[in-house]
Amino acid sequence: MDQRPPLAERLRHYTAVTAACALTAVVVLYAVLCAKLADDTPSDAYGTGSPPRGFGILAASTVVGALAAAVLWWYVVRGRRHRSALGRAAAVALALVALGPGWLGFSWMRGPQMDLFGYQVPDGGALEKPLGSWAFEHSSGAVIRVRADGVTAYNGEGRHGGGFRAPDGGAVCAMSDDAPSGTGLVTLTTAESECGNSLVAVRTESGEKRWTKDIPKLVGKPSASGNLAVAATTDAVLAHDLDTGAELWRFPLPAGAVVSQVAAGPDRVLFLARTEGGSELSALDARTGSRSWQALLPDGYGAPGIVSASPAAAVADGRLLLFDETGRPRTDPEPPFHLGPDTARLVVGDVLYAAVPEREKRELLAAYSLKDGRRLWTRAFEGDWQVRAVAVGRNDRIAVVTQGAYTHLWHLDPGTGKPGGESTVLRDLPLGTSFALYGRTFVNLDAGGRLPPIFDVRPAFGW
Repeated sequence: MDQRPPLAERLRHYTAVTAACALTAVVVLYAVLCAKLADDTPSDAYGTGSPPRGFGILAASTVVGALAAAVLWWYVVRGRRHRSALGRAAAVALALVALGPGWLGFSWMRGPQMDLFGYQVPDGGALEKPLGSWAFEHSSGAVIRVRADGVTAYNGEGRHGGGFRAPDGGAVCAMSDDAPSGTGLVTLTTAESECGNSLVAVRTESGEKRWTKDIPKLVGKPSASGNLAVAATTDAVLAHDLDTGAELWRFPLPAGAVVSQVAAGPDRVLFLARTEGGSELSALDARTGSRSWQALLPDGYGAPGIVSASPAAAVADGRLLLFDETGRPRTDPEPPFHLGPDTARLVVGDVLYAAVPEREKRELLAAYSLKDGRRLWTRAFEGDWQVRAVAVGRNDRIAVVTQGAYTHLWHLDPGTGKPGGESTVLRDLPLGTSFALYGRTFVNLDAGGRLPPIFDVRPAFGW
């Protein structure tokens, strides 16, 4: 009769059995995940593609784990004289528990990821491109989406929360880029006039009209800042109280001047007009509407445009132009500078964050001081060639959506451009070519109505 092995030897044996079972279970899990990730790898024009983040370390862990499991099973088979059905059943049960830590290890390897959470069904139909969107600053997820046929509000759960339609036979012509104090501006037209003949203040909390002013011959986008609502007509620049709609002042345009853009700031209003002499930038006092200064912008590469009203900044001839309180140009040490109408950009305080090309290979995000024009920092995104969107993110960081083989969401320190941790992979989202980002809410701004107008994302827990 065989003598029962000592307790220490039996414990070593069952520990090895448990470790072998656990490691085998994790290796099988990782092998399946490797196959899944390899199958999900997108292909480029040459039939090859970049593997998903974490694939390399996952594959290496699978190989190393398989070798270690083989060694453990060899040790177990050598000591198979130690038999106990109960002990081995317990070892198998504990091995299955190891799948939990194994999955957590896989989650760590692939890094943070997000996928689709909730969405609005597509609008459908051959619709025109939406004009833009606003977010209600005091409510997470509440946004306004503006199209030619009306204004639609979505509450914090992404459901329709209000809005209004354009007049019969008319349209929404333009909207302000910003909505300070929860109020944005749109211009409307009726069937009997060209765009536009009404200026409307819209509550971003509900999409309801706050006030409406009939103003003939409106042109371009309106602008809002503080308590000021500014718009241009064919013969004047007008300012109204953002809360009540009362007219505050009116600046008549010189003969032949055609306004292309207005921008309101806390202490000044800028407007860009085409005159006989060329593109002219004028600054008006925000309280009185009197002209403080004017400057002729150079023509050349790209159309001139206003970047910021306060500090006063514009882009013209491929250069970022800054102006002091008297309209004199500041130093411009960073030519050339391309800021097209579709360039991803954001102005926060006296800093401009904008996507800039790097030798036609990829886009970088650069931060520029609007006080002296200095480039404060530049951030490259490895493997990503396009900056899709720039927005104010959580904890006052700069949220950046980039795209290469995959779409990533970054959160950067506004002062240094350094990432606040690893980027988040955005998985299989119904993103169009044009969109806006507010926290975890995306607003599609493509034409055609084939994509969800609005959707939310959440951390991904599946593979």
